[in-house]
Formats: sequence, structure tokens, C-alpha cells
Amino acid sequence: MDWLRKYYISILGGVCFTLIFILSIIFYRERIYFSDPAFQLFLLVNDQKIEVMTNRWPSIIFRLLPFIALKLNLSMATLAKLFSISFPLYHIIVFSICHWVYRDKVFSMLVLFTVLLGCSETFYWCSSDLLQGILTVLLAFVVYKNSKKLLFKYALSAFFIVAAVFFHPLVLFPFFYMIKDDVLENKKLSKEIIFLPIVFVITWLVRNQFFTTWYDAAKSKEFWENLSSRNWFDLYAHEVFIVEIPFFYQTIFFLLIVNLFIFFKYRNWLRAIFLMASFLVFILVVHLGNPEGIRMFYRESSYTCLSVFVTYPFLKHIYISERVQSKYLLIIPLILMICFTRITLSSTAYTQRINWLNNKLAFAKCEKSVVPAYVRLKGTLKMEWAIPFESALLAAERNEYKTVFYTKNSQDYIKKENPSAFLGPFKTLNTDDFNPKYFQFKKSHYCLNPKR
Repeated sequence: MDWLRKYYISILGGVCFTLIFILSIIFYRERIYFSDPAFQLFLLVNDQKIEVMTNRWPSIIFRLLPFIALKLNLSMATLAKLFSISFPLYHIIVFSICHWVYRDKVFSMLVLFTVLLGCSETFYWCSSDLLQGILTVLLAFVVYKNSKKLLFKYALSAFFIVAAVFFHPLVLFPFFYMIKDDVLENKKLSKEIIFLPIVFVITWLVRNQFFTTWYDAAKSKEFWENLSSRNWFDLYAHEVFIVEIPFFYQTIFFLLIVNLFIFFKYRNWLRAIFLMASFLVFILVVHLGNPEGIRMFYRESSYTCLSVFVTYPFLKHIYISERVQSKYLLIIPLILMICFTRITLSSTAYTQRINWLNNKLAFAKCEKSVVPAYVRLKGTLKMEWAIPFESALLAAERNEYKTVFYTKNSQDYIKKENPSAFLGPFKTLNTDDFNPKYFQFKKSHYCLNPKR
């Protein structure tokens, strides 16, 4: 068993990230031709440049591979595959730095658990900036705690903190949770650890003061209105979350119970109270931001923070010594197997989306078609706003130039628009300005898609 303990993290990380990488290729259509990634790839191809969305500049790293492929005139399928694998590549890089460069067992495993513990549908909504932000926070911690060179310790860790804050504002919760848990564990506040919180707070204030976007403002306004007007204990999102626990969040709750058992065993009452308080407060924050519990993939991405809450103290406990107990070496792979099972089972709904789009493209009477809102399967679309971009990308794979516009008022858009129009949810684009290598639309009006 000694050899297993020695190479345990390497084997586990290698197997898990290889599987994630393979699944990212197999399900690249489900991941990229959906919602935000589809819109981002469409803009990348059409404008032939990397766009910065809502001031989240660190996310440009995920556009680099498809951008290079674009400049090499590679196929749409290749662009989409490269975009899909860009996310696990970043996760692999973070894991490799934690494990191979700094030899930090806790943070290496924490990267793996953060990616997988609460993951099912978020695998297919791969552009979640919160996950990327949390991993960047972990990178900052591991660099700061383990670097002996001052330039790396302070400058590089500070850069990662700044990037994490610009990735997503909710990284606030896992960041301060880990610091507070360290303080409660060691029963003292180290002067050395003050640096990262100072950088975080300054960056947070600067971002909110000078770089707030319309999206941030809208979500913030909605949250504060719900906070003051809603009954905190009577949100429909609470009911949805409880119902979904056995199906999607069982591994998170399993580790929550394990942590509480460990804390009670060693009489760590304050850490137990802090864990439960953090857990419940964060769920309340998420549900106040989304009180009706709509869009499973969106809610699930927010719960990624809970994975850090329950994993960080657990990993510190099992790696308190070099000799990890055998029971943990068996439990961890079982937990991760459950996570992979959830991911593969969740693929069905996203494959159905692709099949729905293919069906509308195949039976369309013209290149640009309108689909009335009543033509759908319940729950199949999950989100409709990006359908024009999703369908255009999917058609471009086959060197076809088609698009589908999904609307409740189909008659308003038939034979009234400019023949060069490309209808979108926010504004009408002009097909004359499109990149002809991938989108060679002819001048034609929209027609009504048949009821199939």
C-alpha cells in the first residue's frame, strides 16, 4: 500500500482529468453549442478577435486555442472541440502546479474535488466563470503558502487574486471561508496571512467601483430587492434544492456529515458551527438571487462554493500526516465515481437539445427560419436566447449556412425584415458583415419552420 499512497494523487488526478478531457471531446456539441459558449464562439468567428465579456478579462485564456484554429482556417468542429477542451486544460494546469510544482496534497485534491464534487449539468455549461475563479483562488493560496521566492509569493499570488475577483464576485465566499477555517483550526490569526485578504478587498472595491457591468448591476439589484421583500424561509428555491439533494448533491452532503463527525469527535465546536453557518448562509444568498430556482445548470454552478466548504477541512484532516488511512483511499474514488456517473447521465438532456436543433435545421424550408415558441418539448431547450447562434454554428459544421430564430411572435418576423438580416435576441445583425469562411448566408427572408 505504500506505493499507492506515494502515487495516489498522481494516479487519481491523471485518471479523472483524462476522463474529463475525453468527455469534453465526446460532448463538445453539448458543451459549446449551448448558451454563452455558443454566443462567445459565434462572436470569435464572426469578429475574428477575442471578445472580453462583462469585464471578465481572465476568461480570454479559454478563447486562445479556438482563436489560433480560426487563424489557421480550421473547421468549425475543430474550433468547437478546442474551445471545449480549453476549460479542462486550465483545470489540469492548476492541478499540475499544485501537485507537481508545489507538492501540496491538500490543494491538489481540492482542485479535483472543486471540479467534480458538485458537478453534473455544469459540465455542459462549461463557461461558468465561478468555477474558474475558485480554481484561481486556490492557485493564489498554493503559490502564497509554498513559494520561497518573494516575487512569486507576493506578486504572482496577488495577480491570481485579482484575476479571481474579475472571474466572478462569488469567489468572495470560498476565499474567506478557507482563511477563517485556518484561523479556527490554528486558534490564532497569523500576520502573514493578512496579505491576500488585503489584496482581495482592494480588488473587490476597485472592481465594484469602476468595472461594474450591466449584468452585475442587474443581479445585485435583484438580490437586494429579494433580500428586503421576500420571506427568507419561504423561497421556492429551497424546496427545489432539497428535492434535488439525493440526485445531484449527495456527495456534497456526504462530506458535510463526515466533516461534522470529525469536528464533534475532536471537539472542534467552533469549526462545526462555522461550517454549518457558512453552508446555510451561502445557500440563502444563492436562493435570494434565484428565488424561483430556475435553470438547474445555473444554480448548480453557484453551489460549487459548497464543494470547497466541505472539502477543505476534510482534506486537511486526512492529510494531517503522510500516512493517509486506507479507508479514505477507498472512499475518495467512490465519491468521484458517483460524480462521473452524474455527469454522463446528465448528457441526455443536452444531446436532446442538439437533436432538436438538428431537426429544425433539417426540415426548415429556407436558410433562415422562425420557430414559434409553442413548437418545443417541455424542458428540452433549457434556455432559448442563443438558438440563432447555436443553430448557425451547428449548421456550419456541415458547411451549411442556416439559422433558427425562436420567438413567441413569429408573424412579426416573416417577410418584413431586411433580406440580409440575422435575427438575434438582443439586436439584428447583418449577414453581409459575417465571416464568409464560416457563415456564407445568401440574401433571403425568414420563413416559418414547419411543425415537426
